[in-house]
Amino acid sequence: MYPIELKQVTKSFKNASGEGDLLILNSIDLCLLPGKSTAIIGKSGTGKSTLLQIAGGLDAPTSGTVLCNETDLGSLSDSKKSLIRNRNMGFVFQNNMLLEDFTALENVMIPAMIGGSSKKQCADRALQLLDKLGLSDRLDHLPGQLSGGEKQRVAICRALMNNPDVVFADEPTGSLDEENAREVENMLFDIVSSEKRTLLLVTHNIDFANRCDMVYRLRNRTLTLEKS
Repeated sequence: MYPIELKQVTKSFKNASGEGDLLILNSIDLCLLPGKSTAIIGKSGTGKSTLLQIAGGLDAPTSGTVLCNETDLGSLSDSKKSLIRNRNMGFVFQNNMLLEDFTALENVMIPAMIGGSSKKQCADRALQLLDKLGLSDRLDHLPGQLSGGEKQRVAICRALMNNPDVVFADEPTGSLDEENAREVENMLFDIVSSEKRTLLLVTHNIDFANRCDMVYRLRNRTLTLEKS
C-alpha cells in the first residue's frame, strides 16, 4: 500500500482569454514509497506546486485519481478530505504560513488541537519536536521575533505534529539565504528520517533534490524519473 498514489492525473485551467484550456499536467502516474523521500524538480511554471497540491488533496485533478492509503480522495466530501489531511499529511510551504498572533509553541500545537488531542498531549508533542530542531529557547516567541530559518523549522515541527504518513514540502528553503537553507535542509531530512515519514519535496535546487531517494523531473507536462 502506498501512502500516496497518483493515477493518470491530468490538470488543466481555463485560458485567461476564455478560449480553450491550458494543459498543465498530462496523465501523471506517481507512487510515493513508505518511508522514502521523493523530489520533483523542473523549471518555474511547469506545474510542480500544482502537482504537490493535487497529491496532498489541496487541489483536485481535472481527471485521474489520487489515493491516500488506497482511499480515493476524489470520492470524499471536503470535510472528510480535511480530516485525512489533518491526520495523514503535513505541509511545509516556502512562505511558512505561521499565524502571527500565536507563539512558536502554539503554532506547532494547532494541527493536534484541531484533531481533538488534549492540550497536554499537544504541548508534550510540540515541545519534543521543537527541542529536536533546536528551538527550545524560542517557544514563546511570535513569528515576527524569529529569523527566516527559525520560522521554517517551526513550520517543519507543525507539519510533523500529528505523526503524518507524508510530509509535503513546497520550496521550503526558497526564501532563505544559503546558510539558513542548508540548515533547514539538514533538519528536514534528519527529522523526517528519524520519524520514519514519507517526504514529497518540490524544489528547483538540484543539490537539495539529490538528497532524496528518488528524483523526478516535470517537463512538458509529464514526469520523468531521473534518480532511483
